[in-house]
Amino acid sequence: MSLTAKIVLGFDAVCQAVQSLSNLADRLSINRALELTDGTGANQANVLFHDERTLADGADETLDLYGGSLLDALKNVLTMEKLKVLFLRNTSVEASLLIGGAATMPLDLFADAADVFKQRPGGVFLTTAPDANGIALTTNKNLKLAHDGTGTSALVYEIIAIGVD
Repeated sequence: MSLTAKIVLGFDAVCQAVQSLSNLADRLSINRALELTDGTGANQANVLFHDERTLADGADETLDLYGGSLLDALKNVLTMEKLKVLFLRNTSVEASLLIGGAATMPLDLFADAADVFKQRPGGVFLTTAPDANGIALTTNKNLKLAHDGTGTSALVYEIIAIGVD
């Protein structure tokens, strides 16, 4: 199995001010990309996990990115030692996705149980660590995700994790 990935982030924004004789405009148009080739070093990865998952109202789950409890799309056991890219998208229109707060062995992004990021409805979370070290997962491997209890419907989220086995 081999992996290549290109993560692209683009902005195309215009701020306009209408004046009496002219229009002033500030246009921002940039694209930034992170490209990963197959391997284990800097700007490399060899493991891909992606899923669309559902949390009931007020429910939570802890994903062990290293311990072998998850399967990738090809049904391989996931034992990711280093995280290079983490993308989360909350597709809910009413509930927030709480990211982090695992009681034991939390991901280094959320170093202890009090470190929680509240991702609003429709929001996107993206972090990258493309260097050779990535974010180590052999010890701090647990990513807790929770429905904040707002509203009465289930929360659906998308997750993409790219790393090194």
